[in-house]
Amino acid sequence: MNKKRYEKFAKSLVSTHQTPGAIVALTNGYKQGFGYRDRENQLPVMTDTVFGIGSITKVMTCIAILQLQEAGKLSVDDLIQVHVPEVTFTGSKEITLHHLMTHTSGMPPMNTLFYANKKSMEQDGSFELQIKLGVPLDQEQESIDSYEDLIHYLNTSEFDMLDQAGQSFSYSNDGYALLGMVIERVSGQTYEQYMDTHIFQPLGMKSTFFDPAKLDERAARLYGLDVTAKTPIVEYTPGWWDAPAMWAAGYIKSTAADMLRFGDVFLTYGGGIIRPESVRALTAHQIEIQPGIYYGYGVIIQPDFFGTTLIEHGGSIKGVAAQFSVLPEKGIAGVCLTNMAGAPSEALLKGALQSELNVDLEQKAIQYEDYELMALDREQMAGVYKSNEGQIVTVYEKEEAMYVEMQGADIPARPVGKQSLTIPMHGTDYLLQFKRDRLHFAFRQLVKAEE
Repeated sequence: MNKKRYEKFAKSLVSTHQTPGAIVALTNGYKQGFGYRDRENQLPVMTDTVFGIGSITKVMTCIAILQLQEAGKLSVDDLIQVHVPEVTFTGSKEITLHHLMTHTSGMPPMNTLFYANKKSMEQDGSFELQIKLGVPLDQEQESIDSYEDLIHYLNTSEFDMLDQAGQSFSYSNDGYALLGMVIERVSGQTYEQYMDTHIFQPLGMKSTFFDPAKLDERAARLYGLDVTAKTPIVEYTPGWWDAPAMWAAGYIKSTAADMLRFGDVFLTYGGGIIRPESVRALTAHQIEIQPGIYYGYGVIIQPDFFGTTLIEHGGSIKGVAAQFSVLPEKGIAGVCLTNMAGAPSEALLKGALQSELNVDLEQKAIQYEDYELMALDREQMAGVYKSNEGQIVTVYEKEEAMYVEMQGADIPARPVGKQSLTIPMHGTDYLLQFKRDRLHFAFRQLVKAEE
C-alpha cells in the first residue's frame, strides 16, 4: 500500500463529507484513524474505539442460522412457519429461511424499524422529525418492543407483497428480525446469548455486544447531518437507537480490532465456528441484485473486483456508516467504521483495498457506459417512487437531462441504460434500475406513486 497516496485520498473524502471520525483497518497490519471519536474534546479514533456496525450484523445472523443447520436443528429450506407458526401475514406460508436470508421473501420495505426504535427516537426527538420528512408513521402506534409485538404488527398491517417468495430481491430488516426469533426458538437461548456464546467469544471478539448499556468511555460519540437546517451542518446527536426486537437486523457494537478477528471466518474457511461448506453457502451467488453483483447469505459478492473476488456488506443507522470487506483470494479482510450516518465508509475502504491491489484509487470496478435516452425512456422513468420504510425518490427530466431528488437535494443523474441511471452519493456511484412500476435503488424496491 502507498500510505501517503491513500491517506491523502482518505482525508479528502473525510473532509468533503464532513465526517467527524473514521477508522480503516486491514488484516495486513494497516490501521489508521481519521478525525475524532469525540470531536468536541478532540479525542482521536483508536482501534479499540467502539462504533456501531449496523447491517453488517446480518452476516453474523446468517452464520448463526448455518451453525444451527450444521447441528441438525433446522434447515435453511424450512418454511418460516415451521419455527414461527403464528406468522400469518399474506404470503408468509411460502417463505423459507433461505428467502429471509437472501431478501427474496417478497416482503416490501416497511416502517417496522421506526416503531421498534420508537422509544429511543422519542428521547432524541427524531421520531417526529421522520414524520415531517414523509415517513408514513402513526404517532399513536405503540412501540414494537418484543418479537410478539413484531409478529402482531406484521400480521395486522395492510401491505402488498412485492412478489411471490423467491422471485426477486428487496432488502428487508423485518425478515432478519424473524431470523433472530428463529435462532432463539431453535437454540433455547436468547439471540444475544447465542451470538455471544457461539460467535463473539470463539472468535475473541471481546468488545462486541448489542446492549447500549454496555457502552463505556471507548465509545464514539454519534453525529448526524441536520437536514432541516438551511445549510446542513454536522452536529452531535446523543443517544443510541435501540430496538431489541430487531437486533438481528443491525444493532451490534464493535471495534476495528474485533471486526478483523471476524474476518477469519472468510479467510480460514470458517474461523473454527462454521464448516467450509457453510462458508461456501454463505458466499454463494444466491441471487443477482445488480449487473455483476450478487447477494449470498448476509453478504454481497462481486466476482470481478479488479480481477479478484470481493465479499462485503455495509451498515447504516443513527451515528453509523460502516463497511466490512474481504478479498479471500488475496488473504485480506478490512473494515471501515465511522460515527456519522452518510459518511463515505464504502469509498474509504474500497480505496484502501484498491491501494493494496495497486489500482488507481478513483477507478470503479464496474464501469457503466453513457447511454443516450430517448424522450419516451425519460418519460417512463419520471415519477415519484416510495416505500413504507420512508424512502421518497423523485425522478424528473429537465432540458432532456435526468435528475433525482431526495431529502431536498437535487442530484444530476447519468443515464447508463434504457432503464438505468447512476447518481453520486457518499463518495460512490449508486445504480437506479427501473422495472415496470418499480425503482430498484439502495437494494430496495420502491413503488411508483399513482399520479
